[in-house]
Formats: sequence, structure tokens, C-alpha cells
Amino acid sequence: MKLKNIFFILPIFGALTLSAQDIHFSQTTETPLLLNPSQAGLGSDVRAYVNYKDQWRSVVSAPYKTINASVDFAVLKGSSGTHLGVGVDLFNDKAGDANMVTSVGQLHIAGIVALNSSNLLSIGLSTGYGQRSMNGSALSWGTQYDGQQYNPVLPTGEPADFASFGFLDIGAGASWFFAAGNSTMSSKDAKVFNIGFSVQHLNKPAYSFYGQSDKRLPMKIVAHGNASIGLKNTNLIMEPSYFVAIQAGHHEIIPGVMMKYIFGQTSLYTDRKKSSALSYGLFFRVNDAIVPMLRYEYSYYSIAASYDINVSGLTAASRARGGFEISLRYMVPNPFGQKSSRSLI
Repeated sequence: MKLKNIFFILPIFGALTLSAQDIHFSQTTETPLLLNPSQAGLGSDVRAYVNYKDQWRSVVSAPYKTINASVDFAVLKGSSGTHLGVGVDLFNDKAGDANMVTSVGQLHIAGIVALNSSNLLSIGLSTGYGQRSMNGSALSWGTQYDGQQYNPVLPTGEPADFASFGFLDIGAGASWFFAAGNSTMSSKDAKVFNIGFSVQHLNKPAYSFYGQSDKRLPMKIVAHGNASIGLKNTNLIMEPSYFVAIQAGHHEIIPGVMMKYIFGQTSLYTDRKKSSALSYGLFFRVNDAIVPMLRYEYSYYSIAASYDINVSGLTAASRARGGFEISLRYMVPNPFGQKSSRSLI
């Protein structure tokens, strides 16, 4: 078990010496398909998520709004645990006064192999299509400064209309999933580990409002992991996680931990008694924000809310106010109904 713990924690520290441009959510464990296509169908039979983020209201007149919806399934699942994972996700991001909109839809396919009764290895591919647009008339340019003041009548030197453009996006990734122990109230020693690595924008799609083919979206490398560790003979479960993204010299690093308290246990014989759980956690986006998070789970459902408290050099303008985020989740099988974590395999 010590070796597994070291393997889980090591990528956090290895990435701290490295110096992401894509959209992102602070609740990284609630956006599995945005992290890695190999997460499709991994560790559950059905999952559906809706995520919403609203940020920078204290800094800009038009706050940035991001919404994401995804669903993934485990299909062709046999007694050995080897199966396929299929997932679809859609996201829309609207940013700033120029109303810059990015919309992307992606299909994810994963091949998941059961190495034994506790371990799964998943390899996944994703392909998607995106579109970007913006309203340039809402922007001010340096060429409209006449030497003394801003003059909106002066020509901008920019196109009258910025044409929207579309792009094909391809990604790939791999994940390892481990499950052992029991999740009953009498034992509560279940342990689940899930770590992965992905490369996004493998094809480096052309990405320019000016139609410049040499301006391309850089590849992004993502390393992520999360765990669920039951504290034996208690109602508590510890859920540490990390997320690291590197893209064109930029980086984003989010380590954190949630503590979950389970209320009661789902009945094994009737559907009348359903379990629920309340979790509270704290995450840290390195050099940017502290993120407290609260989550409530009931049977198949979950709702989580978090807030980015800005602690970067932008605090003079943001007054520590970053962004609010909420996520909804539906998952089958019911996570409280598992007599053994191995049934996730």
C-alpha cells in the first residue's frame, strides 16, 4: 500500500518545478472527460455531469461564464471486467466585453482492460469539433489613442468583423484504476485510486481570428489523480486529489483534499433506506486561488459548490473575489450501495 501512496503523490511534486490556456474548472474531479478520454466508462456504469462557472465579476463588466455537460457509459462489460467506455461532452465558454465564445463537442472512446480483480488499465482517444467567435466592435484599441485621449472615431486597423472559425481537436490518454476493501458500515476500509495522464490538442489545430494558419492551439499535457480512502470503523472517507496542466509554457496546479462523512447505510434488501454524505474540502490553485468546496450526495445524485478566493497579484482589482462554481452528478451504480469496492471493477 505504501508504494501505491508514493505513486499517487509523486506527480504533484514533480510538476511544481514546471512553468494552461484552455478553459478550466476548479472542481477537477467533477469533470472527468475534460481531463482525459480514458476516464470514459472507468469505475462506474453510467455517469452524467453538468458544471457551471461564473468568474471575475469584480474585475470585468461582462463576467466569464462556462458551462459543461457530459455523460459516459461502460459498455460490453463481461464477467472479467474488461469493457469499452464511451463518453460525450459539450462545453460553452463566454468571455469578456467582446463576447468571445468557444463551443466544443467531443466524443471519447476508451478500451478498459481488467488486469486482475483490483486493477483496471484504460487507454482512450477523443475527437471533437470546436468553434470560436467574438464581437470586435465592443473593443478599444491602441490605434484609437490620438496622443492625448481615447477617440473611438479613429480607425482601429482591425477587421470590421472577426470571422468565426472552426477546428478539429484530437486527444489521447491513459488511466490506472485500483479498488480494494469493503465499504460497509462495519468495516469502512475501502480504498479506490484513480490516476491518469493525457495529451490534448494532439493535432495543434489552427487557432486564429485572422485566418493565420501558423497560429495554432498548443498541445496540453495533463496529469491527474484522485483517491477515496475509508477510515476503518468510522463514517469518514478521505478524498485527496491533484490536477496538473502544462500548455505552451503556462501551468496550472491544483492539489487538495475532501473529507466525507456518511450518514447511515443503504439497505441491501429494500429501497426505502438511502444513504447520504456531506463532504467539505480545500484546494489550492498554485499562485492563484484558494478554493473551498462543499458537496452533498444522496443515493445516485450529488451537488457540489465551490468558490475561488483569488490570492494572486490580481487581488488589488479582484478584492479576493474569483469565481463561483457548481456541479451536478448522477452515477450508476449507487456509490453507497457497494458492499465491496471491487464491484466497481
